[in-house]
Amino acid sequence: MKKNRKNQLLTLSVLTVAAMCIIPDLAFAGTGPWDKAATQILAIFTGGLTRTIGIIAVIACGLSALAGKLSWDWAIKIIVGIVLIFGSTAIVDYVISAST
Repeated sequence: MKKNRKNQLLTLSVLTVAAMCIIPDLAFAGTGPWDKAATQILAIFTGGLTRTIGIIAVIACGLSALAGKLSWDWAIKIIVGIVLIFGSTAIVDYVISAST
């Protein structure tokens, strides 16, 4: 059992060192496949379908408020979620500019 644990630790150590050697190369590689993939993921999360779902969620909050059945807990969660999803780029840009 101890030998198996030692092999796991050795494997983890080797993988960690390999990752530490590869990461700087990826950072200086410029635009690569990771950049395109990240841009596509960002487009999915802030694109048209997500915007439409957000609009429907706000409409649902408005309709439930008109009916007197609005749960403020859910309304606040929906609003905070929308702000974080669609304001994420502005929030990250603000933090980056504040830290430099």
